[in-house]
Amino acid sequence: MGGIDYFDRGWRLVGNGPFLTNGESGETLSYDEVRELTFRAANGLHAEGFQPGDKGAVLSHNDAHAFVCSLGLLRAGLAWIPVNPRNSIADNAQILDRFDCSVLFYLSPFAEAVEEIRAQAPGIRRIIRIDGPEGETPGFLEWAGAYGVDPVEVPDDPDGIFALQPTGGTTDLPKGVLMSNRGVENMVANMLAVAPPRRPPVNLAAAPLTHASGFLMYYIMAAGGRAVILPQADPTAVLEAIPRFGITNFMTPPTLLYMLLAEPKVGRLDFSSLEYIFYGAAPTAPEKIREAIEVFGPVMFQIFGQTETMFPNACLSREDHFIEGEIAPPERLMSCGRQAPFCKLAIMDDSGNLLPPGELGELVYRGAGRMQGYYKNPEATKEASAFGWHHTGDIASIDAEGYVFIVDRKKDMIITGGFNVFSVEVEAAILTLPAIRDCAVIGAPDEKWGETIVACVEL
Repeated sequence: MGGIDYFDRGWRLVGNGPFLTNGESGETLSYDEVRELTFRAANGLHAEGFQPGDKGAVLSHNDAHAFVCSLGLLRAGLAWIPVNPRNSIADNAQILDRFDCSVLFYLSPFAEAVEEIRAQAPGIRRIIRIDGPEGETPGFLEWAGAYGVDPVEVPDDPDGIFALQPTGGTTDLPKGVLMSNRGVENMVANMLAVAPPRRPPVNLAAAPLTHASGFLMYYIMAAGGRAVILPQADPTAVLEAIPRFGITNFMTPPTLLYMLLAEPKVGRLDFSSLEYIFYGAAPTAPEKIREAIEVFGPVMFQIFGQTETMFPNACLSREDHFIEGEIAPPERLMSCGRQAPFCKLAIMDDSGNLLPPGELGELVYRGAGRMQGYYKNPEATKEASAFGWHHTGDIASIDAEGYVFIVDRKKDMIITGGFNVFSVEVEAAILTLPAIRDCAVIGAPDEKWGETIVACVEL
């Protein structure tokens, strides 16, 4: 199956039912309307010479029509390059140039950025504005409206590229992760297996749709769900949207979760519609998880995964947050959960040996969610797949019950006085203090100890 197939499944379930809602205005696009737009966009792209295997991008904050553009790319058989609108213009231009982007959709607030990108990424042959005032060039709706709604068939290619996702690029240039159609299928299958919705889900998309929140949309579409889209993760807007729209689930990184818990009105709103709050992307303090359960109810569900392996690789389910009816102790809440059904996790030493339960080593992965490789980077691809497993770069252990405990990134471990110190454990201890909202622990050079431990805190 390809990425667009999950939208089509939702359409078959819902037809003219609601699909995308603008959380600020309440304007809603139905599955029928979006399906027609994707056909028009795909026919337009084909008419202008773009073919399956080409690459396209959407430069926008969270927006319903911008998401439709990404579906239009998939309908036409193009690979989607998710570009982070918070990146610098130079960074996004470099990404689009290096990843051979040929068509770019953009939201009008990024018009000036697009002019610079155009100069720095000459391979982009077509640029289409999504919204904004009418000018010499048509917006997306006007452009798409000039083409027909004839069905578009894309060849079935499980190993074809669904998305070319940039990595964080904290130590070097961002790498392009080649995500396959098979990988998306693995993600949707895992999500439906571990977190089956009791009813058509109503998903709140507040975290960036260029990241995990956007990939979660394929699980939502497969269930015929609706998505309420907020342009940014404003804590007040997120909290107010839950009772207003009857939100059943949303995805949040720890930073947003902490902000939600700190909002004065959090204790005065009705959250009874919630089924799942998916959290992850970084370690979450057990004290904050406990507080979230007390505020939102027994709906917390931790997801662990990577850009290179999709998600979920491991899950701490709603039930795993409790032991004999009580909120689990910090030792359990420090875990990112147990292996998802359709993948395999293990712990490996530097020589490629798999380690027994309880031993620390690098967390490695096998499964259909594994990337096809890094775009035009065979050396990095080979390094990440040594010994036949994908190497996550996380130092972890797996206990006898199968719970995975990640203690640090391999490159971030602090060595002080000859001892290994894992930042996650220190952060969890600091976050038990009521004066601390968030913190990050790092190592700094020290003449005596080699490294000293430094905590950067938000009060």
